Amino acid sequence: MYKLLKLISLVLQSFLLLSLISFCSGLCRAFLELPTNDPKLISAQLSAGAVISVIQIVPALFGLFLSMWLIKKNNSSKSFHHFCRYFAYLWLLFIPIGSILGLMQLKRLKQSQLS
Repeated sequence: MYKLLKLISLVLQSFLLLSLISFCSGLCRAFLELPTNDPKLISAQLSAGAVISVIQIVPALFGLFLSMWLIKKNNSSKSFHHFCRYFAYLWLLFIPIGSILGLMQLKRLKQSQLS
C-alpha cells in the first residue's frame, strides 16, 4: 500500500517540473513578442504562462502533502528520500509559498534521517 502511495506522490510532484517548464515557456514567448511593441500581447503571454503554471501546481501540492505524510509515518525508503529532497529544492523556486513548503519538506527529511 505504501509503495503505491510513494509512486503516486512522486508522479504528482512531477507536475512541478511541468509547471516550471510552462512558466519559462511563457516568459520566452513574451520575450519573443517584444519586437511587436504591443503591451497587451506581451502581458497576455506572461499571464498565460503564469496561469497554466498555477493550474499545474495543484496536483504537485497534493503530491507534496502526501510525501510529507509518508515521511512523517516513517515508511519511506532511501530512494524516496532522494526524490523528495530533489522536489523540495525545486519547490524553493516558487516564491513565496513554494519556498516555505520546500523548507518544511527539507526539515522533515532531515528529521526523518536522524531518527
